[in-house]
Amino acid sequence: MQKIKMHGLVGDLWPNIRLMQLTGHWLLEYHEETGGMVRLIRLGFCWLTTFLVTFQFAFLACFLILDTYDADQMAAATITTLFFLHSITKFAYFAIRSKYFYRTLGAWNQVNSHPLFAESNARHRATALSRMRKLLMIIGSITILSVLAWTTVTFLSDPHREITDPDNENLTITVEIPQLMVDAWYPWDAKHGMTYFLTFVYQLYWLFISLSHANLLDILFCSFVIFACEQLKHLKEILQPLMELSATLDSVVPNSGDLFRASSTGSNMPLITNDNTNDFDIRGIYSNRADFNGFNNGGVATVNGGGGIGPNGLTKKQELLVRSAIKYWVERHKHVVKFVSSIGDAYGSALLLHMLTSTVTLTLLAYQATKIEGVDVYASTVIGYLLYTLGQVFVFCIHGNELIEESSSVMEAAYSCHWYDGSEEAKTFVQIVCQQCQKSLTVSGAKFFTVSLDLFASVLGAVVTYFMVLVQLK
Repeated sequence: MQKIKMHGLVGDLWPNIRLMQLTGHWLLEYHEETGGMVRLIRLGFCWLTTFLVTFQFAFLACFLILDTYDADQMAAATITTLFFLHSITKFAYFAIRSKYFYRTLGAWNQVNSHPLFAESNARHRATALSRMRKLLMIIGSITILSVLAWTTVTFLSDPHREITDPDNENLTITVEIPQLMVDAWYPWDAKHGMTYFLTFVYQLYWLFISLSHANLLDILFCSFVIFACEQLKHLKEILQPLMELSATLDSVVPNSGDLFRASSTGSNMPLITNDNTNDFDIRGIYSNRADFNGFNNGGVATVNGGGGIGPNGLTKKQELLVRSAIKYWVERHKHVVKFVSSIGDAYGSALLLHMLTSTVTLTLLAYQATKIEGVDVYASTVIGYLLYTLGQVFVFCIHGNELIEESSSVMEAAYSCHWYDGSEEAKTFVQIVCQQCQKSLTVSGAKFFTVSLDLFASVLGAVVTYFMVLVQLK
């Protein structure tokens, strides 16, 4: 058995990744055990899951085409089919475009912190991890409760249904229906005996796996965005102490070295003195070796030597730390921008399909809600579908909106850092920050829309419009 060490963003997302693997997602990397036979078993499990999930969805589609005889039954079957279309599309989408997800998962694994801001970076990373796990627990609990509620409602509904006689539209007939979670056409008798029991178990498995497939991929998207938002908060937090330090580079400040000692109480930086700067390695803050060598004039990897005091009151070691801190901020922000771009590349088309399907589903659900006459199984089913579908849309939009707000506030934070009192290098740094942050970071749905609360409002507006059309056509 070969153990692999999980680090970076992959390590933070390990619970979500593990659950995706256990539910049959085509996530064949990041396993603790490797080997030819083990990989073959994983491939077999993924193919088996694909077969079972796809065939049950095909049985749903067959029921919609073959066994619906009136408008109400067709509308209900259409809602169910569209509802589970999310799971099928996301499952297949991840399998086809898994390399983009691997690229996003691995985007942060080689990014290091700066010694001056290691505490702030670690704290925001821990906050991101806490939010990710809390989101996983909340949506995971909702998934389990949804399956239990779905199963319970099944046994509360009437096992007989009145439908229009296909031979005479003026007559209705009563037919027996199997007490299953979803209506589906099967090439076998699913109403009695052992076949009913096996079909029930099959649907229960399929229901849980299908909801898990969609929700786990949604959680992964939200986790990516949460991580990016916390990194932006980290960059905003260190702007003010960074400006204070960079202002000393070409200024004559007799006691500017005190900024390093005072920063431990006035900001989120550790205590920096001449005694411990020898321990800092700044190689990891550069995007490539050429940048580091060019900046360091000779490729000295560790801050050592050159301990004389300059006219600005800083030692050479402290000056090097300040300049490397400026470089760290710029490189880290560039990395956040690339990371957000990779999220859009991974999820773009899936988001577009999700929003289109949800809009149609919500419209049909709003129309079905007009037929609620009391507190019964029908009412609970319609309301359950409606709340679940709205929640799926909202969870995307609220996190996408947070990303926009956090990225927009970076430039405001830079402008409010008293840059006009700083050195020329500090002013140049602020100009770079403002130039990089002119456009908010966003995730788009295949470039057709931006994921935000405005999108949520647009979806609701479209639902109301289509609903009014359906009412007029009634």
